[in-house]
Amino acid sequence: MDKIVSRTKYDRRQHRDFYLFHMFHRNYSTYFMIALAIFVFIWAIINASQLTDPNQIMISWTMAAFTILIVPTMVISKINGIVKVETKKRKDSTDMIEVTKAKLQRSTDISDGKVVFGWNQIEIVCETKEYIYIYTGQNQGIFIVKRDMIEGSADLFRKLAHKYMKPNKKGKVKYKTYFRIPKDDKRL
Repeated sequence: MDKIVSRTKYDRRQHRDFYLFHMFHRNYSTYFMIALAIFVFIWAIINASQLTDPNQIMISWTMAAFTILIVPTMVISKINGIVKVETKKRKDSTDMIEVTKAKLQRSTDISDGKVVFGWNQIEIVCETKEYIYIYTGQNQGIFIVKRDMIEGSADLFRKLAHKYMKPNKKGKVKYKTYFRIPKDDKRL
């Protein structure tokens, strides 16, 4: 039977990696803030070339520097805040994720229930060298640590996803890889 089982002890670093990935690949507000910082920087350059009053030039460069510094500060503080709250809740927990052709199931040893969802509920799967990020919505998802798979493999997961995920209007499933897959891999 095609089955993948992953058992992962909670690790703050892995959770931070997930949110960093999310902020730069699935959250467009980060790119808006970066575009705003670039705009303010260009505005400061234009002002510096047109203004003659040193105080006005200093004000425009101060605003540009503040905007440029605030973007990474906001991203990092948001991620650290989320991870800090999660670490308090899940410090010594272990997550178990089971994947079959019918469903994906996540359970943790600190709660009684299980989260179960079907392949048709998955919006997109993003695979990196270390993780498989499974999104069921724009801001909702789980991740599998590849090295913690005790049954099955990333190749099997890839095949199941391509076979059972709901295709988009073009007939393709939304499965993105962020690394080079070896040529001997026979992806569907």
